[in-house]
Amino acid sequence: MNYLQLLRKYPYKLTYGALHYFFSSIGQTFLISVSVPFILSDLSLSSGAFSNSYAIATIASAFTLPLIGGWVDRANLKHLSLVGGIGLIMACAVMFSADRLMLLIPGLFLLRFFGQGGMILIGSTATAKFFHEQRGKALSVVGLGLAIAETFTPMVLIFIINDFGWRMSWIALAAVVLLIFIPLTRLLIKTDTAIPQTAPEQSKTTDFTRRQVLRDPKFYLLLPAFMFLPFFITGIFIHQNLLAAAKGWSMDWMAFCFVGYGIAKVLTSFLGGALVDRFSAQKVFTFYLLPVALGLALLLFADHKLAAMLYMILLGMTASLGSLTGVALWAELYGVKNLGAIKSMTTTFMVVATAIGPIVIGYGLQGSTNTTLLVAIFSILLIILVSFFVIKSSNFNTKTT
Repeated sequence: MNYLQLLRKYPYKLTYGALHYFFSSIGQTFLISVSVPFILSDLSLSSGAFSNSYAIATIASAFTLPLIGGWVDRANLKHLSLVGGIGLIMACAVMFSADRLMLLIPGLFLLRFFGQGGMILIGSTATAKFFHEQRGKALSVVGLGLAIAETFTPMVLIFIINDFGWRMSWIALAAVVLLIFIPLTRLLIKTDTAIPQTAPEQSKTTDFTRRQVLRDPKFYLLLPAFMFLPFFITGIFIHQNLLAAAKGWSMDWMAFCFVGYGIAKVLTSFLGGALVDRFSAQKVFTFYLLPVALGLALLLFADHKLAAMLYMILLGMTASLGSLTGVALWAELYGVKNLGAIKSMTTTFMVVATAIGPIVIGYGLQGSTNTTLLVAIFSILLIILVSFFVIKSSNFNTKTT
């Protein structure tokens, strides 16, 4: 089944998932960052104070997310989406009223919890459970919701801020959730449908509980491969000025290279979905870090500004494959019955990686850029080697009791 046939056969389910990915943007860093300069000015905050508050809110949301993972597995979709939508509206309301740091932190927590965490958890879990044979393609389609949001919502938000102020931008976002997200999700799900406990085609697959996954040593051997991308990409993006300075590139050029990153991410999403359906998420996940390793090797030997563009394209390919396989992998290895609980747990590990990444990468780039690149390359090669042998030699259809 190709992408067009998939869209024609399952338009409601795919749109439902894509809506959650799109509206997760309200709690994503790329959209929140648009308001940051105005928040700092209005509340007389330093960048350091905001960064610390944002880190606290993000880590708190990550450790809270596993508490709702089991509920996501059991609850019906109408209730999930309604609670998620109301949570986003509450988050926007708190941001609108935040006139001091003590109100800003709860607002950021609610944005990260219901937006970046909850919306992605609901959309990805529902899609992964509804689709089995076409899971890769389905996840790539719904993931376009976030790609579209990344492309357009920052420009729309800055327009609203310039005309009406940053506080009113949060009222506008709350209104969009109330008038578009909540009604559409209820129309797309015409009955009180729950996320399937087991995909029909996957009834013979052993379903692990979250506790059994945590007792499985193979999970910890694969965890570095899952955590490396958020660790590295967060660190290198925050400190791209250090990389640019070491290579003699302007920040304007680095910003332009994000165009290549975005295009590569979208195009690879379609290719990656087909690869997952044909070869399995396990096989694609094993080598998904290879493009960024090639990009880092290129940076090691080249200072020309075109090397930055090629590196960002390769990084975009890895980011797309990582986002896609990061959901499908756990469904293949541990079943879908408790996927929400498992994925909420792995999200916690991911967010911890994003908190550590800027510290480690920043320290490395301030010391020696080439040494940092070499360590990253060899780390990736070691991760690929370990993942290959773990997946090749292990039988994941046996529970650890």
